[in-house]
Amino acid sequence: MKGSNCMIGRRIESDGHFGTVCFHGEVPPTKGVWLGIEWDDQERGKHNGTHEGRHYFNTKHPTSGSFLREKKANFGVSLFEAVKERYGRIEDESAGIIEEEMFVKGEGNQVTTVEVVGAQSINLKQSKLNLLKEVSIRDMYVFGTRDTQDLSHLLTNIRELDISKNLIPSWEEVAKIAAQLHHLTSLNVSENFLEVCQNPENLQSSFTSLRHLYINRMNYTWEQVLRCVPMFPRLSSLHACFNAITTITIPPPEYFTDLEMLNLEGNKLYSWDDVLNFGHLKKLNSLIVSDTGISCLKFPGRYSDKTDAFPGLQSLYINRNNITEWSNINELNRLQKLEEIKIQFNPLMSTFNPETVYELFVAKIENLKVFNRSTVTYGDRKGAEIDYLKMYGKIWLHSGGNQDPSKCKPTEEFNQEHPRYAALVSAYGPPEDSELVVKERNLKSTLIPVFIDSPNVPDRKPISKKLPATMTVQKLRALVQRLYKIHSSDITLTYSSQEVPGIEIDIDNDQRQLSFFSIEEGDTINVKW
Repeated sequence: MKGSNCMIGRRIESDGHFGTVCFHGEVPPTKGVWLGIEWDDQERGKHNGTHEGRHYFNTKHPTSGSFLREKKANFGVSLFEAVKERYGRIEDESAGIIEEEMFVKGEGNQVTTVEVVGAQSINLKQSKLNLLKEVSIRDMYVFGTRDTQDLSHLLTNIRELDISKNLIPSWEEVAKIAAQLHHLTSLNVSENFLEVCQNPENLQSSFTSLRHLYINRMNYTWEQVLRCVPMFPRLSSLHACFNAITTITIPPPEYFTDLEMLNLEGNKLYSWDDVLNFGHLKKLNSLIVSDTGISCLKFPGRYSDKTDAFPGLQSLYINRNNITEWSNINELNRLQKLEEIKIQFNPLMSTFNPETVYELFVAKIENLKVFNRSTVTYGDRKGAEIDYLKMYGKIWLHSGGNQDPSKCKPTEEFNQEHPRYAALVSAYGPPEDSELVVKERNLKSTLIPVFIDSPNVPDRKPISKKLPATMTVQKLRALVQRLYKIHSSDITLTYSSQEVPGIEIDIDNDQRQLSFFSIEEGDTINVKW
């Protein structure tokens, strides 16, 4: 039987599908040499490596194997060849741009040719491969590097390298590349099927400068991730998204000592306890566990005490999870340094209107500075905390709260549900009885009669309108655009109070409701553009 073992383990592409060579040789009674392929997509194959009762190779799935002629397999190109193809100089005036295809269509499909200006100079700049610092050759069928190519002289300044979704078969091949790129600090090998090596510590010398690693969509378990870690002695950020991580064990104490950022998005963890296994990492300041199925956030110890877990954590992203209870947000306040949170697309976010949700987060997390990418200002915090006092004032009174400090003894249950309430009472004083009166909430009682006026149209009389107190400033902008037929979005809104004539107060937060600005009956909203 003819064949060669040097083919075994190589990665190939054919008709848009990726696979691994598991067999190379003859398959009687057919003539010629075949490749036995295990496809990444198990639906692409036909069998498990067996043909007419004879077993030629093993597959992980019963339908992921098939035989393929060599001429139909793309074995790829070297890294240098791919870099040269993408960044190398092209010898013509338009630098490889097909000028006949450079056009725009106007009205009536009229075609206007676009002149290519500066393409050659840009291409010349890019073609200086030894000056490149950031290189992306994603999905260019790179198999690795050739022994005859010395990348250390050809690509001397590369800091960031993206070789994701290619034909690289192993970490040993990745190490051969990294060893020649002496300034490499960021490496993306996502969507490659890299076999985890048996002795990863032997490859450590190839990655001594590496700080940032991306191993997304590689179907790795947590055990496989841990087996890779000894290769990277100085790792400060790790992205291991959309893998097969379902449980997490506590890593050895010598692992992740310099880790500042960890991204586990898209792994089906479900349990916050698994995430807590990173709680001892002192330098970790950013954690992403979005889309992991987490439904509960809880730290050890009493609800009133700061937690020792994640002592340096400043940013937490937990989008697209199953968090439903506000008690979870109370727990986040126990983190010592938490300043930023992203928590979109959780059931909790629909329990109140967006403005109230924002205020509750600000009031519950004392150090919060950024919420879903919105900066928390000093005024936002003060307003949110005072509103929180009013919102839960009646419950506080019924649970034992009192405006007389000597008689104020809220129940343990209230303190556990509202652990910051006592601190807010201390800061602002207890809510007054008048602030706790439940007002009539029918539509008529929430409409505010105001005047809308603009100095841009002095001949037009002020417009009388009744606006809902719950109307957002963003909707008010849309209204005045219609009233004055304004096409510009550059509109300034202020209001003048009857009680303080001559002073205009800014209406400057599009997400706030009119009630936030204390607009009252008879006030005038001023529109300028």
